Amino acid sequence: METDVAARTLELLTLLSSRPTWGAAELAERLGTSPRTLRRDVRRLSALGYEVRGVPGPGGHYRLEPGARLPPLLFTDDEVVALVAGLRSVERGPTAEPAARAMTKLRQVLPRRLATLADDAAAASEAVTLDRDAGFLLGPVTAAAAANREIRFAYTDRHGRGTRRHVDSLRCVLVEGRWSVLAWDHDREDWRFFLLDRVADLDVGGHAPRREPPAEDLAEWLRSDFGRAGRA
Repeated sequence: METDVAARTLELLTLLSSRPTWGAAELAERLGTSPRTLRRDVRRLSALGYEVRGVPGPGGHYRLEPGARLPPLLFTDDEVVALVAGLRSVERGPTAEPAARAMTKLRQVLPRRLATLADDAAAASEAVTLDRDAGFLLGPVTAAAAANREIRFAYTDRHGRGTRRHVDSLRCVLVEGRWSVLAWDHDREDWRFFLLDRVADLDVGGHAPRREPPAEDLAEWLRSDFGRAGRA
């Protein structure tokens, strides 16, 4: 019985951490419990040091106050493997040390069984980069995209021709082991993909208009030759 209560309390805390506000009725339904039991669980969390604000009665809701101390991370087996794979993909060049630190921190917060799973996944996998590493550009390019800033850079195409490009960065995409940036090219007046390992002399410029992606499904857009396949 105590195990059920502890598991339900952790699940409550996980749910409260997943979004700003939960309706009381919806939260009780997700936990499979009554509103009265939910109120007891909320009081239990408060006693443990988690500040939960609640509005009682019809239409009542609960929210976890910002800055509340988070519980031990709760991951499934598949999520642990996905995290390890993600860290593997950036463990070369300038991002190698941060990736290693993140892996160490991940193992420290995982239960023993999942920490062992993470170790096994790391030991049985390896990232091999055949091209010049572009990890050092991920930070400034993604920051420019998030802040709606234009960027300029020197670019060398697959034929060895060099050009100077002026673009609005939208998103960095990992395609077949190589990082690219999807961007609106001002000179071509069209969307372009630029391999980051061919980018040099990057300069972040002024404000750029917020742009919507050229397609909801970028993978299909790429497979269709940037949306041109099938056009009359």
